[in-house]
Order: sequence, then structure tokens, then C-alpha cells
Amino acid sequence: DQTGEGAAAVRFSEFSGGLLESCLIQNNDMGVMVDDNARVACYSSLFQHNRQGAFYAGPTISKDSEVELVDNTVCENSCLDFDRYGIWSSSRRPPNLVQRDNRENW
Repeated sequence: DQTGEGAAAVRFSEFSGGLLESCLIQNNDMGVMVDDNARVACYSSLFQHNRQGAFYAGPTISKDSEVELVDNTVCENSCLDFDRYGIWSSSRRPPNLVQRDNRENW
């Protein structure tokens, strides 16, 4: 996978965690990068013009990482380079992943 490490709007790694709610994330290589043991929730946010996609799971993603994505909108232009993965720009996924009511390719 190509990585835009350092080019994500928001990066969660090591033992970090966070909540993104009602955010506009735009004009980045990727929107949110998750790696290691991070715990992240993203609700009701809009992703647009993120060249490599809205979400990226890093190479050291842990079996203990947790990601919840609910009610987000990912515009078509946030999946230009890697649309085969949908809203993810990496083939990896966090092991504990919840995706619900997200809209893709708007």
C-alpha cells in the first residue's frame, strides 16, 4: 500500500484515541490514519477532496485497535486514486471495525 504518512488530516497511533464528530475533512492526501492500538470513533463527518481516500489503516495496525464509523459522507472525490477499497485507501482494516450508515461516492 502507498502511505501518505504525514499527509493525513488526523493521525491516531500508539495508544491514542479520539472522537471526530460533525467534522469537515478535506484537501489532504488522506483523511484519517489509524495505526497501532488506536481507538477512534468518527460520526456524522464529511470527507471531500482527500486524494488517497477518507481512511487509512497503517502497517502496524494492532489486533487491539478499535474504529467506529457511523453516518459519515465520503464524496466521490475522496476515493479517486484507490477506489477499489471504497472509503479506505489501504487493503488493511482495523480488526475491531464497525461501519454503519455511511454514504460513499456522493
